[in-house]
Amino acid sequence: MSLSQTTLLPFFLAALCLRSLGAESALAAANDAGPSSNRQELSATYVSELDQNLTIRHVAVLPVVDNVEGIYARPIEAQLIQLVKASHRWDFVETSIDSSLQVPSLLELEENPTEVQKLLHSVEAEAAVMAAATRGPNGLSIRVDLFLKKDGKLLSQEILRDHPRNELAEIKDRVSDLYRRAVSRIPYDGLVLSRELNRVTINLGKSDGLGKDQIITAVQILGLTRHPKFNFIVSSEKEILGRIKILKVDETLSFGAIISEKERGAIQKFAKVSGLEQVNYGEPASMKDSGAPGDINSRSDAPVSFGKDPTEWVPVRPPSFGEVGLALGLGNYDTSVNTSSGTYEASTSIYPSVSLHGEMWLTKNWMARTDILQGVLSTSNPRSGSTPGTLRQSVSRYSLEFGYNFLLRDEFFGPKISISLGYSSYQMYVDSSTPTTFTSDTYSGPQIGVGCLFPVTDDKVWYAGGRVNLIEFSNLSETPVSSGGSPQNQVIDFSVTVQKKIAENMRIVGGLDFSLFSTTFSGTGTRVGADGVTPEAASSLSQHHTVLSGGLNYMF
Repeated sequence: MSLSQTTLLPFFLAALCLRSLGAESALAAANDAGPSSNRQELSATYVSELDQNLTIRHVAVLPVVDNVEGIYARPIEAQLIQLVKASHRWDFVETSIDSSLQVPSLLELEENPTEVQKLLHSVEAEAAVMAAATRGPNGLSIRVDLFLKKDGKLLSQEILRDHPRNELAEIKDRVSDLYRRAVSRIPYDGLVLSRELNRVTINLGKSDGLGKDQIITAVQILGLTRHPKFNFIVSSEKEILGRIKILKVDETLSFGAIISEKERGAIQKFAKVSGLEQVNYGEPASMKDSGAPGDINSRSDAPVSFGKDPTEWVPVRPPSFGEVGLALGLGNYDTSVNTSSGTYEASTSIYPSVSLHGEMWLTKNWMARTDILQGVLSTSNPRSGSTPGTLRQSVSRYSLEFGYNFLLRDEFFGPKISISLGYSSYQMYVDSSTPTTFTSDTYSGPQIGVGCLFPVTDDKVWYAGGRVNLIEFSNLSETPVSSGGSPQNQVIDFSVTVQKKIAENMRIVGGLDFSLFSTTFSGTGTRVGADGVTPEAASSLSQHHTVLSGGLNYMF
């Protein structure tokens, strides 16, 4: 080796070391970046606005009301506050509602989510509990609602009807039961509070039924099905994000490990936990041996479900939109007109009629209704010398109205009083006669109605009710002539009804209806006497109907 080579050797070795060190550093950097890059690619964020809106961490209790000056409201409200405070799933939030602000009733809040949002605007809670108690002749009814602040709609609702006992201790127990059932209808059981690697913390523990080594499901809520009328949640659509195995359980808290998930990072903080209580169906029966233990044909109810000519059984949904009805009737009719030539009276003891009605329940209180009645009859012509001798007649009645139901027990099919405002028209067509005996008349105008309907049995099978309708400021039109001038009309209709429930959506209906249409005149009309020239002014006319009817109402 030459001197120059010896001189350059240290520099060559140093350069080789630096190059090796740079390669190792680059490799280390690549290794560090590699997993991070992989995690970035493989991690996933599942976002659902609906799911986020259903995340409840804080709950408030709104003022409870009753109809007995706070005798039940105060202890019920105190019990609800105690229950919310005792829950480890959320924190209790005090409400500071402006005392000058009139708090709507529970029924009004159920129907108007905007009012709920307005009421909870300054309350730092995601949900609120409210209750109402009503003391009636058959006992105490209690309603517990859970509202979501974000949209103002009902999350869940539980109702206790006609509880016979009124001891405060008993009432508190019932309120606790209603609260627990309302909470259980929230479409998830708990929340993931934190995640580190694949370890998670959950706000559920032994008190919720969790045990070590139990496997639970993390889900995301994608959709909700609400009751079409009352708005509370009926069912939910969920997506499974993964499964968690519980490793350690405290009384109100648990710790677990994610054993599977849809994608890396799918289960995040505030993911919903579901499936604490799995649905078990028992051991399956043999499909070959029909006599095997547990076979469905050996069950005591086999003839009901699996007997001769079996049919699929589907539960009937309770009616919530409205009803339609058809009834046939037999009526009695009499009429009279008092003229300067004499008084003419006619009647028929029985005539047939058919009536239809439809009712749409816009909300629990507001409704729209229409009624149609058609009937045919004939009477003898009471005027001597007038032809024809028999007068054929037809009667028609139409009405369209909007009404409001006052629910006396906070339940739609309980006792209620209704008021309505609409328009009504009554037409009585009669054959023309010479000289004129009776005219064809039409009474029409605004209609005001007041009615009531009450269940008369505890099982709500039999109902009884009544209704009064008045046509105010009614107009009278006559053909072919007018009986008099300046008519003053009075129209009144009164009916009573009895109903029997024969199915969830069907009732037999019987009714008795009385109606009177009368007019007094103070001037001369176009009516003339038998000679066809002499004016024949009428001082009054009247028509009276009594109709006994029976039919069916179908509610949908």
